[in-house]
Amino acid sequence: MVEPGSRAPSARSLESPFGVGDRLRSAAFAEAQAKEAFLWAADHFESAPADLREAWKRLAREEEKHLGWLLARMEAIGAKVSERAVSDRLWHSLVSRTSAEEFTRYMAGAEDWGREAGEKFCEQLQEVDPESAALFARIAKEELGHIAIAKRFFQD
Repeated sequence: MVEPGSRAPSARSLESPFGVGDRLRSAAFAEAQAKEAFLWAADHFESAPADLREAWKRLAREEEKHLGWLLARMEAIGAKVSERAVSDRLWHSLVSRTSAEEFTRYMAGAEDWGREAGEKFCEQLQEVDPESAALFARIAKEELGHIAIAKRFFQD
């Protein structure tokens, strides 16, 4: 982990064999933080509608699934989880939300940012590592469903 409040080191070039691993590691840690944040929200916002809290628990399971895919891909290409430091800024930003609505809206924004990053990684990796590219595309597509849940509860 980097120092609190610090950013993780930038991903290395895709011309380096380590660049793909850096992108997988970054995405994996974001999925892990999102999973824990969904579980935190389900426990923390007791006044949230029961169906929203259940949706958060389902989303945590989906984030866990994405994490598993990313870690398996890292293992397949020989990328080590502990090779580079990561930042927990996402986690802190998520758990600083003070209401279920604020958390849901903020998380939807984070999911959309992750979707955009996944699409970008897919495009960047197409020539270098088509398997990782396809994985990022698959996760990005599933993030659309996560965003739709937020819209279902908070229309605007």
